[in-house]
Amino acid sequence: MKSGSDRKNGTKSRASLEARFRGRFEVKLDPKGRLSLPPSLRLSESLVVTNHRLNGRNALHVFTLSAWEKLESRIARLSSLDASVQAFERFYLSGGQVVELDTQGRLLVPSSLRRFAQIETDAVLVGLGDKFEIWSGPSWETLFGEMTASFDETLARVASLVPTLPDGEGET
Repeated sequence: MKSGSDRKNGTKSRASLEARFRGRFEVKLDPKGRLSLPPSLRLSESLVVTNHRLNGRNALHVFTLSAWEKLESRIARLSSLDASVQAFERFYLSGGQVVELDTQGRLLVPSSLRRFAQIETDAVLVGLGDKFEIWSGPSWETLFGEMTASFDETLARVASLVPTLPDGEGET
C-alpha cells in the first residue's frame, strides 16, 4: 500500500526501491552449480557474488549490482595506500563476479567461489537486508549452533547498542 505522498506523485518510497533480502532457506545445487532462489530473494536479475569469511569459515556474499556498486564507491573513497584497504580490495572486491538469474530464477554460482566456500550440493541462503549469504550446509550448521549457544550474550550486546528514540517513536 502506498503512502499518501506516494499516491499523489506515483513514485515509490526510498525504502521500497532498496532491495531487502529476508529469510533463511535450505537449497540444493544442481550438477551444473545452479541454485534456485526462493521468490523472496529474486529481487534483481543482476547480482554480484563474492567470497566472504566469518569465524574461520568460508561462505559467499550476494549483492544486487546497485548495492555492490555503492560498496565499491565507498571503498574507492578510502586511502589506497592503507594496507587494510588493499587487503579488502584484493580479497573481497576482486572476488566479485556479476551473475544473472536465468528465466527459472536460478543463480549459477561460479565454480571458483563454490570451491572457496566448499559448497557441493547442500547450501543455506541467509538474508541480511542489503545482501544475502550462501553457506555450505555443514558450515552453516556448525556456525548456527555456535550462534545459538551464545545468543543470550549477543542479544544483551545488541540491546545495549540500540539508540534511544524520542517518546513514542519506533515503539510497538
